[in-house]
Amino acid sequence: MIRSMDTLQHNFRILQKKQEMVAGNFANINTPGYQAQKMVQRAGEERAMVNHLGGPDRNLQTDVGGFTFQNYIDEVYVDETPGAIKEDPTNPGSYIEMSNVNTADEMVEMMKISREFEANQKALHASDETLRKASNEIGKV
Repeated sequence: MIRSMDTLQHNFRILQKKQEMVAGNFANINTPGYQAQKMVQRAGEERAMVNHLGGPDRNLQTDVGGFTFQNYIDEVYVDETPGAIKEDPTNPGSYIEMSNVNTADEMVEMMKISREFEANQKALHASDETLRKASNEIGKV
């Protein structure tokens, strides 16, 4: 259960970084020449999970498959897709490149991040309740 708290804390940090990146893209949506930042995330290594069975053979283990406990930010990169070309209002006859931030894509990304936060909050609540029950109620007569 303590591992779940550590895993969730790590996930919250990654979600915060993703949210900061998307917010930065939104803030610069009208900045000429701004290039959107994107993030690549990867899962950590898979670890074996086993079930220790009781009974006369206490050392018996049953493999229940693998599980990935953490994910990582693999890279943050700048999207070099060109933005729209627009005439410069301060200098007629010349053109400037606008930002390449796509509002719809950033909005979808923000909604995904929000749902991930919500799922992690539910998992944190479940883990907290399990720890509370283990520490306060198990063993009482």
